[in-house]
Amino acid sequence: MATGSLKRVASSDRDISPPASKRKLATSTTNKAVANFFKPASEKTKEHEAVKFRIINETLLIAQHGDPATAVQALPKPVKIAAFDFDDTVIATQSGNRFARDERDWRWWHPSVPGKLKELHANGYAVVVMSNQAAVSLRSDPKTPKNGMRSLDNLKGKVTAVLTALDLPMTVLAATGHDLFRKPRTGMWQTLLAEYGLQGDGSVDLERCVFVGDAAGREGDKAKKVKKDHSCSDRDLASNAGIGFKTPEEFFLDEEAKPFTRNLEPGDYLNDSPPTDTDPIVFTKKNDLDLILFVGSPGAGKSTYYWTHLQPLGYERVNQDILKRRDKCMKVATQHVQDDRKSVVVDNTNADIETRAAWVQLAKRVGVPVRVVLFTAPAKLCEHNDTVRALNGALVSLAWASLEV
Repeated sequence: MATGSLKRVASSDRDISPPASKRKLATSTTNKAVANFFKPASEKTKEHEAVKFRIINETLLIAQHGDPATAVQALPKPVKIAAFDFDDTVIATQSGNRFARDERDWRWWHPSVPGKLKELHANGYAVVVMSNQAAVSLRSDPKTPKNGMRSLDNLKGKVTAVLTALDLPMTVLAATGHDLFRKPRTGMWQTLLAEYGLQGDGSVDLERCVFVGDAAGREGDKAKKVKKDHSCSDRDLASNAGIGFKTPEEFFLDEEAKPFTRNLEPGDYLNDSPPTDTDPIVFTKKNDLDLILFVGSPGAGKSTYYWTHLQPLGYERVNQDILKRRDKCMKVATQHVQDDRKSVVVDNTNADIETRAAWVQLAKRVGVPVRVVLFTAPAKLCEHNDTVRALNGALVSLAWASLEV
């Protein structure tokens, strides 16, 4: 190699160490944490240290600012509760859209709202929020992992901002499922009472409690461009809980109450008075053996009627919900009549002519008369009873039947 040349000389020496092999370093950093690190500060959801969230029974989200349970225990008994819906009652969207774009898309429903809530607190009320939030998912959706929790993050961001701005000892309950917590069902109200230790008789001043919400069953006015309320669930919740009700316009703006329509008044169908000698006979057994065909919608009260009036008379019962197939129902009914010598009630809807004709033919084959009991309950009442049964897992009881669901 020439003197001064920078050219590398080939060498057979192998004393230079080879490059280190690549090693995978263990780390506890998650992809979500990395994404959150690079997210602009304005887009990050910050949980204020005074606001705590937790979930009950997988569907009920509870947020609390401060220690509201302790604050309530210090209030004079019985306790007064002022409960509010969240969207379109305490807050509205800043954008004017029906649904918020993100956690920052909110404003007070009216400038008087925060002052009014603080005034209630100062006057010895427990101030709470109870809101239906079916659009919020408390579980990440594997189909959309990036967006699966966005609805929850947005709600938590708004709730945190509202509670922090109010700076009151408050509880917010958000029902995300179609279960006992969803208004107008009383699950959130009962949970609130349990949270505050107010389950005993006389613990709550029901006459001075109020629920304020926009789902009030008000009719719209096209001429005045007033939209119809999307439901009556807030008004119905108040009725179910046995407390007063006001719309946001009535409560915050002192407006006159507007006409409203409820889909159903369950109490109108209850008769708590005991039977008298002048009451008509509900059902009598006219034959030694016969087949009774129930006809009516699901939730019309057929099974309750059987257990109340026909089972005590010795009637057997066949039901397709239990036996699954009509042919099996007919086989069991035939056995009751021919082998056991017992009358039978066919406790199904039996809604169409073909089905009823099949049972009439069976009665002819076994040689017994057919009688029909027709159930004429209105469709809305049937829907109500069907929902109650699905939630309660049993026959409709009077206690449940009196609630709007």
